[in-house]
Amino acid sequence: MKTLAGFLAGMVGFALAVGSDGALAATECNTGPPPNAVPLSGTIVGGVVVNAGDFCLLGGATISGGVQVNTGGILIACGSTINGGLVANGAANVLVGPEEIGCAGSVINGAVQISNTGPGVIPGGAPSISLERSTINGAVHLTGNRGPIVVATDRIAGGLFCVNNTFDLENEGSPSVVTGAIRCKFGD
Repeated sequence: MKTLAGFLAGMVGFALAVGSDGALAATECNTGPPPNAVPLSGTIVGGVVVNAGDFCLLGGATISGGVQVNTGGILIACGSTINGGLVANGAANVLVGPEEIGCAGSVINGAVQISNTGPGVIPGGAPSISLERSTINGAVHLTGNRGPIVVATDRIAGGLFCVNNTFDLENEGSPSVVTGAIRCKFGD
């Protein structure tokens, strides 16, 4: 009887996968900037993508499938869990847990790869990249970024690697705990 039940459950799962082409489309995020933005929150399956010119505010979201920020996109993640990592190439700003705006840290389960980002477009002196007060269960790679970068008060499991960034990293007096190699220079 257990074999028949397992077989039927497997067939239903197979039929759903075939009927839905087996792939989930990423959720496009364009909440607009604070203070009027309504954060993207709740459970999101299939990942999140931030397209050129879009402003995405994540607040209390649980994302499966990772987050991708495309050229010119802006991401602020507050108190969210991202399963599947974070990839940004050519973004305007990527801010995860920035303390300056009262944003809670986030959890990223997967690698963080941010390249060619900046110099940043958020007014008020915000860095182009901020990874603050967050737990990152994967390596962090920062490559070819053109604006100020803050990496402070994080727990990073997997190492921290920097190549060809215009600015050294700042830790705002609160260093991160990094398990693994650190190949970045922090400013004074």
